Amino acid sequence: MQKSCVITGASSGLGRELALQYAAAGWRVLAIARSEERLLQLSQQSALIQPLVLDLTDGAAMEKSAGIIAAVLPSVDLLILNAGSCEYVDAGNLDLAAFDRTFAVNFFAVVAAVKFWLPLLKNSAAANSGQAQLAIVSSLAWLFPFTRAEAYGASKAALSYFTDSLRLDLTGQGVQVSLIEPGFVDTPLTRKNDFAMPFLLPVADAAARVRKAIADGQLRCRFPLRLSLSLQLLNLLPYGLRQKVAAGLKQ
Repeated sequence: MQKSCVITGASSGLGRELALQYAAAGWRVLAIARSEERLLQLSQQSALIQPLVLDLTDGAAMEKSAGIIAAVLPSVDLLILNAGSCEYVDAGNLDLAAFDRTFAVNFFAVVAAVKFWLPLLKNSAAANSGQAQLAIVSSLAWLFPFTRAEAYGASKAALSYFTDSLRLDLTGQGVQVSLIEPGFVDTPLTRKNDFAMPFLLPVADAAARVRKAIADGQLRCRFPLRLSLSLQLLNLLPYGLRQKVAAGLKQ
């Protein structure tokens, strides 16, 4: 039986590459994003990719979207919540609107997607006498304090905690939950950064790692390994020394 997946943030970057790779592997893909033009361009790359224009921050639209998805896909075997944004802020004059925008996409949109789309996964698992999969894309950024990343890092910290807690509460309900925490991936979003990005990965490589983690049923996938281990080791430092190291990286 042909498998189906739903991918958010599919018009560019990691989401777009995931859509292309899953379609190339024979999956039926529902690609979700706000940009109709870029989604149409993506759908022209494969007959297995179907676009759905949707603003994940629009509560009313999200509530209606479950019915739309159900009408398009007979079942949802995999849901990848990948959409995200990044805005840097000035601690001397915090932009509250930037926090609102960042959390709206990176956190609250994911919560809404889980609320309205989780029944689709449960229905698929029950119908196929198996297990559906939910993958939530967070970031390694929350593991260590970086300059001007108060909004972005905080949103990803909230997202990672949400995912771990959600997995606990979904135990035994037929939905496997994977937390994906990548480092720097070469996408249109990261190309806006004006600082060095260690261990930057090509998007095709990153997408392949995500697909393998999901296929293997990993609870959490952090990559690249060198960056993940570096950040985790930094977090083991005494708190005062950790702060000095973070301040040194700022310079």
